[in-house]
Amino acid sequence: MRTILLLSTFFLVVTSLRAQQTVCFYLQDGVEVLDFAGPMEVFSNAGFKVFTVSRKKDPITAQGILKIVPDYSIDDAPPADILAFFGGNAGAAAKDDAVIAWIKQRRPATQYFFSVCTGAFIMGKAGLLDSLSATTYHSYIGALQEALPKTRVLANVRYIDNGHVITTAGISAGIDGALHLVAKLKGEAAAKEVAAAMEYESWAPDKGLVLAGN
Repeated sequence: MRTILLLSTFFLVVTSLRAQQTVCFYLQDGVEVLDFAGPMEVFSNAGFKVFTVSRKKDPITAQGILKIVPDYSIDDAPPADILAFFGGNAGAAAKDDAVIAWIKQRRPATQYFFSVCTGAFIMGKAGLLDSLSATTYHSYIGALQEALPKTRVLANVRYIDNGHVITTAGISAGIDGALHLVAKLKGEAAAKEVAAAMEYESWAPDKGLVLAGN
């Protein structure tokens, strides 16, 4: 009987590990701290496995103040359910052919794409926003529309959910978008628990634009 119980426990643990959803945070040198730190807090509190990736494994500096050693480079990063991009020197990543090729290669195996602030430029360069609606930091709305003529760029919205592609406005809006994605995958009650744990009292489920097809 004890052997059966041990085996049952083992299989439950294995099943739980397999079911744990993963989030890949692509971080470029100069990335905005709160752009990624807020969503990272959300996803980790919600039980997702979060890991960081950069162009190389060399340390990067976020916002000129925070040293970060990426978990992986684009050469050895494992697949993930969610692939996320952030503002702060996002143009460097958007102009890097190797990074864009890596994103395109991961597209078939990635369930959701998520951006905060000017991270939308990176997703747009990879073609992920073609024929979709998107948003970004308020000062870059015009620039994003100019860069992505195939995309409908909207201002004055915290996040836009196209189904499998979610973009958010700047900085703190990334927290709202991340909570929305948690609610989408794990239920609104789970998202509210995370918001309460973070003492993020301003979150409201209806702050964003959720388009048809969700």
